[in-house]
Amino acid sequence: MSNERLTRDQQREAARAKAKAMREAQKKSEGRKKVVLVASSVLAGLGIIAGVWWAASSQPPTPPEAKDGPVTAIFDGGIRVGKDLQVITSKSQVDPNVPNIVLYQDLQCPACKAFEVPNMPQLRELVSAGKYTLEIHPISFLDGNSVNEYSSRAANALLCVADKSPGNFFDYNEALYSNQPDEGTAGPSNEDLSKIAQQTGVTEPAALECITNPVFTTWAKNKGSVVRTQKVPGSTLDFSGTPFVMVNGQQYRGETANAAMFLQWLQTVAPVN
Repeated sequence: MSNERLTRDQQREAARAKAKAMREAQKKSEGRKKVVLVASSVLAGLGIIAGVWWAASSQPPTPPEAKDGPVTAIFDGGIRVGKDLQVITSKSQVDPNVPNIVLYQDLQCPACKAFEVPNMPQLRELVSAGKYTLEIHPISFLDGNSVNEYSSRAANALLCVADKSPGNFFDYNEALYSNQPDEGTAGPSNEDLSKIAQQTGVTEPAALECITNPVFTTWAKNKGSVVRTQKVPGSTLDFSGTPFVMVNGQQYRGETANAAMFLQWLQTVAPVN
């Protein structure tokens, strides 16, 4: 009997030892799994971070949008051109005795071009001689008439020149109308707008960079939205669309493309010698 009990004791002891070994082996296995899981999670996290960094670094940088307009847009957002077609950069340069012509325009607007083509040659002469000043407000609200948002991009391009190369502002404005696309078609690309600027004498790198990487598009859109919902600054007039021409608080309501009619109206509301 004693040998049988001893044998059973030995069996129980052996079973305990085996169970203990199995528990220790299981703990070690679970420990290894945790290490592998944590390491995998860390590597996966690093992979995600690296992927995000690569994706971000591989994308071209988004140009910052300007909160303010050009430094020369000091007349309620307009750029004023004076004698010798020079942009007025300080309100202290304004001669109160010289009548000011205010023009709101959208460079995508066909009616604006209809006004521009016949009237700008005589305005060029009158303004260059110092008899009048011309205050141009490049706004944007006709992107829907273009397949590549030409309205806001062209406004940006003109504002870039006003900001960085103001001596070329007047000529570039005319050049943009000469290259105005038909409604519903694609307008010149930003690179083409830059080339047009160079053809009008713009060489300032900052101006050309501003054209190809627009910073004033949102500003031009905002100006277009504001003027349509408020009285036109300096008057009691409601904005009636582009071109909007005003002198001494009075709006020109004659034929857009009739240069003789416009000149007669101009000399009536603001006669000069």
